[in-house]
Amino acid sequence: MTHGLKEGVYPGAVLVYGRPLAGVSECLCIGTRGITRDVYPVHDNLIYDLASLTKILATTFLIMIEVTRGRLRLDRKLGELGWSGPVAKKSLAAVLAHQSGLAPWRPFYSLRPEPSMREAYRRALTEEPLEPGLRRTVYSDLNFMILGFVLEELNQCSLEELFRTEIAGPLCLPNTGFNLKEGTLAPTEDGPRIGGPLDYKGAKIMGPVPLGRVHDDNAAFLGGAGGQAGLFGTAPEIWRLLSHWAGVLNGQAGLVSKEVLTAFISPQKARKGPVRALGFDLGTGFWTGTVGHVGYTGGCVFWDPLKDEAVVFLCNRVHPTARNRKILDFRPKMATVLRS
Repeated sequence: MTHGLKEGVYPGAVLVYGRPLAGVSECLCIGTRGITRDVYPVHDNLIYDLASLTKILATTFLIMIEVTRGRLRLDRKLGELGWSGPVAKKSLAAVLAHQSGLAPWRPFYSLRPEPSMREAYRRALTEEPLEPGLRRTVYSDLNFMILGFVLEELNQCSLEELFRTEIAGPLCLPNTGFNLKEGTLAPTEDGPRIGGPLDYKGAKIMGPVPLGRVHDDNAAFLGGAGGQAGLFGTAPEIWRLLSHWAGVLNGQAGLVSKEVLTAFISPQKARKGPVRALGFDLGTGFWTGTVGHVGYTGGCVFWDPLKDEAVVFLCNRVHPTARNRKILDFRPKMATVLRS
């Protein structure tokens, strides 16, 4: 943690690691919330923009809940759920495992909001072409935009409300959610900045990100809550969520069944590209045998169910600029130190 601070990987960070099932954990805080603004010490309840951690902590978790209830099946095609176009023939499992063939990213925030931004996004997703190749893994934000819409349409309410009522409420996570209005938040990027993945030709130059606005512009223009990004949260509360999953695998009653959770964290066959689980990354750049995810803003969550080991690491490496990519070298080093 000190090394990362000295090397300029992040202005500050929070780390929780230990054994979630055993109820043993340690929390470390270091640095300041920001550099150019909010230069105050980091504390364990600092709320971070979780970026793509949204994919597992919110969207995948909500899909697991619906599968447990029998309202969704992994083999159901999107066409059966009201979708048209090339993606209609893809199953929920293929979308969760990033085997749909959709492009990695699109600047949907540039679309004309006709009749609304949500409808513009949805229409664009139905018109997206698919790359050829059965079971070829291509990580794509578009997959989880679709899953977010699937959840909203199934329940006739927003993703923000779904997370609050189905996950945050039952698990007592008051400082984790979409569009949080209270609590201390860590700043993200100053401006001008690139509105999307670095070096992507379709990204526009955007202004600074106000405190509390999601850094992901596609999520921001969707009202702050997308299936791919938009969630904010604290490290201790994410640890509580991981502990819930650990308990489910150990036979405790929970929001999802043991059978469903086991299916989601199991590797999916892929003819080409990296092997992933359903929604989860399989420890890429971290510990072998773990499931989890990384976020563009710098955070990561990884959990080894067999060894009962986990780590929740949150930071705002994109502050003051996302051109700071030192996190890519730092994360594997942190994993090695924690395992030793």
